[in-house]
Amino acid sequence: MSVFDLKAGQSARIVKINMEGGAAARLSSLGITVGKRVTALAFSLFKSSILIGCGAVRLGIRKRLASLIEVSE
Repeated sequence: MSVFDLKAGQSARIVKINMEGGAAARLSSLGITVGKRVTALAFSLFKSSILIGCGAVRLGIRKRLASLIEVSE
């Protein structure tokens, strides 16, 4: 299950981040790492992106990147 599969308001723990390079480094620098709890806050109008919260960080990411972040309840 990925972050994008969560419903608005639902939270889960990050199990695996399936990306490398700049995107992975950016997420890590924002504190979005394996083991942290992430919450799906809202979706864009046509569900092409998602607003997630992890600790004090709020981040909007595209569907393609969100589907690479595996979570488990």
